[in-house]
Amino acid sequence: MEKIKRPKKMMVIGSIVLVIAILLTVSVFSAGRDRSTFVTGYTELSRNELVNSISVSGTVESYHAQNVYSTLNYPVKEINVSVGDSVKSGDILAKLDTASLELDIAQQRSTLENSQKTAAIDLDNKRRTYENTRSQHENGLNAELINAENSLKTAESDLQTKQTTYENNKSLFASGFVSQQELDQSETNYKLAVSNYEKAAATLKTTKLKLEQDLKTAEANFKSAEANYKNDSQRIALQKLEKNLADSAIKAPVDGTVTAVYAVVGSPGNGLLFVIEDTESLMVTTYVKEYDAGKVHPGQQVTIKSDATGNRILNGEVVKISPASAKNAAGATISSSTVEFETEVAILDYDPKLKIGMNTRINIILEKKDSVYAVPYDAVTVNSDGQNIVYVIADENGKKIVKEQIIEKGMETDLYTEISGDGLADGVIVVNDTASVKPGDVIHLQTAGK
Repeated sequence: MEKIKRPKKMMVIGSIVLVIAILLTVSVFSAGRDRSTFVTGYTELSRNELVNSISVSGTVESYHAQNVYSTLNYPVKEINVSVGDSVKSGDILAKLDTASLELDIAQQRSTLENSQKTAAIDLDNKRRTYENTRSQHENGLNAELINAENSLKTAESDLQTKQTTYENNKSLFASGFVSQQELDQSETNYKLAVSNYEKAAATLKTTKLKLEQDLKTAEANFKSAEANYKNDSQRIALQKLEKNLADSAIKAPVDGTVTAVYAVVGSPGNGLLFVIEDTESLMVTTYVKEYDAGKVHPGQQVTIKSDATGNRILNGEVVKISPASAKNAAGATISSSTVEFETEVAILDYDPKLKIGMNTRINIILEKKDSVYAVPYDAVTVNSDGQNIVYVIADENGKKIVKEQIIEKGMETDLYTEISGDGLADGVIVVNDTASVKPGDVIHLQTAGK
């Protein structure tokens, strides 16, 4: 019979949580013939759990970790916590030396106060100037404008008088009632009146334009003073300094345990100062090979073991697998020959022995069946009809005879295959290596070493 060959898998296979039958290494001898055939062993069937899993390793981390930073460059004055201390959100972890900052705040407050007083006085003056200018403009009360208007009226009246006199003298001169000298004088007076009128009209126009510009200037000065009074730049600068003072007390942003202290008294307080982690809510970060990545998804059951927890198996669950392979700081895949995908596993069982940073051994459960028969992979072959079979040992007339048993294959792992079918029951003995015997052989089962 032709035996099915299974391709080797170039991977670390998921551990098999399988307590199958009693596997005994035996020597099997062919009886009644001249030749003997040796096989490696047999399996006595019993129903057990069959598990297919991926075995990986990973490092314990906190599921909720918080780095505590500061952007202030003031020296560290005091540190109130040590590694291992439990803290609550809002607890003061450290204080910075703010003596120079407090002086800056006092100076800024004084500057702001004086600036506001000066701006308020200037605003009041500019407001009154604008309101007066606008009122005079709207009601025609400006002295310059009144004088210009009066001058124009006087010039206009004088022009009319001088024009009338000149026109009359021209008629009288023609009749011989006035002399040439009187006519010439009236003409000169008329021309002078015209000039004076034109000058008065130009002066009035210039005065009006000037008043319009004065009003615009007064309004612009008022708005500028108002904006200066409302200017928040100095107030914002003070608020920034006051915020720095508040931030100089470095507080815990979350509840947890201090797992790292980087702050040093006397050194600048900027950068990473503390790490706070939840030491009871833990996870494991691991990496899955590319040929297994497609089998892993959130929600899968995980079993976790570590040296610290001994034989105890902790339950876990896959919560995340990266959609892209692990990359270095430059954004490139870490290795073209070893492509891995970062995977996060939540630890569902709490054990105080398990600490952050410890190494763990993880089995990601891909498939699991309860109460099934399973035999080593090489125990299953096919007969001439293409049917899946195993070789079972039957007792006939006090002899152990190899029989062909048709079966159905079910779930497979890299070491074991689930089998089912009529004729299978607890206690049935299956030959582990079908190449060592054939149907009809009479054999003796002998435990190795006897």
